Amino acid sequence: MKYYATKFQAIDPQDGKLKTWMGNDIPAISWEAAEKYCQKNGLGYLRIIGELVMTIPEKNFKPNWEKAIDMETVNAN
Repeated sequence: MKYYATKFQAIDPQDGKLKTWMGNDIPAISWEAAEKYCQKNGLGYLRIIGELVMTIPEKNFKPNWEKAIDMETVNAN
């Protein structure tokens, strides 16, 4: 199973400006399946922006490369 990154636009309640925000990671077997998942599950406001290939934890805005997770390797198991 692959994961797809998403984004959405909404007005920031702090300053009233339209901004782009990161959305949920969507599990799906293809880009098209991820789009259908969003529509079917009430997430039609999300736009798929790409396949998630790695997650990198951070602390104090510094990446921890030793604990990075290669999503392609995890999905191969």
